[in-house]
Amino acid sequence: MIWRIRIGKWRLTFTIARVTDVIGVNSKLPDGKHILMWDFDDVPLKDVITALMDVQADYELPNIYIVNSGKKNHYMAYCFKRTDWRKAVQIVINTKHVDYAFIKYGLYREHFTLRVSPKNGRKIKHICTLPGFTEEDADIKELRSWVKYETLEDGQKIKIKEWRWK
Repeated sequence: MIWRIRIGKWRLTFTIARVTDVIGVNSKLPDGKHILMWDFDDVPLKDVITALMDVQADYELPNIYIVNSGKKNHYMAYCFKRTDWRKAVQIVINTKHVDYAFIKYGLYREHFTLRVSPKNGRKIKHICTLPGFTEEDADIKELRSWVKYETLEDGQKIKIKEWRWK
């Protein structure tokens, strides 16, 4: 639950939520370039595959690795294509069904982040690899930007209560 209290031009925000700690990997490479990452929530696998195949063909991308987050119809994908940040954003935004919160937080942080550790016992599982049009030009060993972060436990919805004093 989030409580927001506004007093004139000031807003105080208090949040109460059950969270769990997870580990994620960031898209940014040591040379400042990025690999491509996608997050899909509540999207059937066939739609994820179609969306990724479309963008893969449009941008002539190398292999795309699709994983399941441990929850039905929740998928993530990686492509080891070295690209600048603006191009990475363009490609991800032009992919159908990508989670808007993933895009929003990526834009805010200037890198994408995907969870790699289990969440509430749910492990990540490789589903398939879409064969690419070109060779990969980045390597998993280059991913050196990792983060421990907290996320909401499964099934929680945040309710917002707002009060205003004038």
